[in-house]
Amino acid sequence: MVPPPAELCVQVDVGGDRAGHLDCAAEVLQRAARLAQSQARAAFEAPTPDVRSSDLIVGVANQTATRQRLGANFGLSVHPQRPVRPAPTPRPGGQP
Repeated sequence: MVPPPAELCVQVDVGGDRAGHLDCAAEVLQRAARLAQSQARAAFEAPTPDVRSSDLIVGVANQTATRQRLGANFGLSVHPQRPVRPAPTPRPGGQP
């Protein structure tokens, strides 16, 4: 939302009595508070994921993606399948 243009607060001094300066400031602050409250309420009224929501919206990994990531270890381990590391080849000259 675009805030309304700033209004001028005028202070009037009549016979030693000041008027307008606090009323205007209080009104501007109340307007700003109402705007902030409406924006905060809008955040709470956002749709929440429920049982019918897709896995991507809820943040749950789906079975197909998990099976692809774990490979042959799917259902056996929480660690993904990794190929067996080849043994390092010896350096020429015999020194490791």
